[in-house]
Amino acid sequence: MNTSRRTLLKASLAPLFFMAGTARAEEAALPDQPEIRIIQDKDPALLLARISTPGFDATLARAVLNFLFDTYPTANLPVWKLPLSRIDMHVRVTEIARHVVQAAISHAAIHPVDPCWIMGQIMAESFFYEFAVSSALAVGPCQFIAPTARTYGLVCADAHKLPPGVARKPELEPEFERAAQLRTRTRTLRRENSTLFSSPSKTLRAILNTLAAGKPVTNAKAYLTTLQSMEKLQSEYSQARDNARQYLQENFAERSIFNPQDVVFLEKFDQRVLYEHSIGAMVRMMAENLRARNGNILAATAGYNAGPGNTSYPSGVYASFGRIPNFGETVDYVSKIVINHYEITRRL
Repeated sequence: MNTSRRTLLKASLAPLFFMAGTARAEEAALPDQPEIRIIQDKDPALLLARISTPGFDATLARAVLNFLFDTYPTANLPVWKLPLSRIDMHVRVTEIARHVVQAAISHAAIHPVDPCWIMGQIMAESFFYEFAVSSALAVGPCQFIAPTARTYGLVCADAHKLPPGVARKPELEPEFERAAQLRTRTRTLRRENSTLFSSPSKTLRAILNTLAAGKPVTNAKAYLTTLQSMEKLQSEYSQARDNARQYLQENFAERSIFNPQDVVFLEKFDQRVLYEHSIGAMVRMMAENLRARNGNILAATAGYNAGPGNTSYPSGVYASFGRIPNFGETVDYVSKIVINHYEITRRL
């Protein structure tokens, strides 16, 4: 190419290079957008550098509070069933954020855990209500059931350490064991009659085929007896569970985790309501879930809700990453946390 043609070509392309450079500059000037890295990095260096910055916990708390104020300016908060104006949410969120950041730093060697994600997760679990008690008897801001909490060394109400007569409604204490026994019997009955309970349409079709052939349904009475037994067990379990829940609520009533005298009681009654115990356990469990699922934050979070075993997926390359199980509650749970994380991080 001769010199004149080269000069002409450069002149014609110059505006394009200028426009591309301007576009790149504008792109670089755009503020960082919140993002979710589905497969979390195993190296804790970047996370620790960010969350160890002085004041990060306060910034995180402020972002969460702004999210709450923007979303629920007058409406009642879920779980609390009260408006924000009647809840000292500032103290709670500030303390929770501090414990979350501390726990994330402490357990980073297991696997890095994003404090923004944990705050969104606690919001989905309990809306930061320390005395939340679910229908499954999960307790506290992190909603641990007793068997899981005990694996992390927490004292739980069904086996508290208080002297006899100190807890209210002592006559309801045996209801925890009764509920556990009834639940075991219910599962056993369902397992022993899996076709009847897991595939009722298959059972119905077999009955209809028998009737259509003009034959008697010889196992009809056995089916009816089994169904009646299940109904009875479920009714008794519901009553025992409700009694156990009442026991928890009676002993939480009129107490405060910010009152030192009440904390002395709660330390020996149920540590799931106390931040220093429950939040550390939650972050550690999430770190362990992330390590087990090769950093897959969605599967790790699903495991917190549905149990780690339910997130296994023994299929080739996917085996080490796991999956979200096909449980409606778990899908809703993970979906909420994804949005909570987005809303929190964009306010940082």
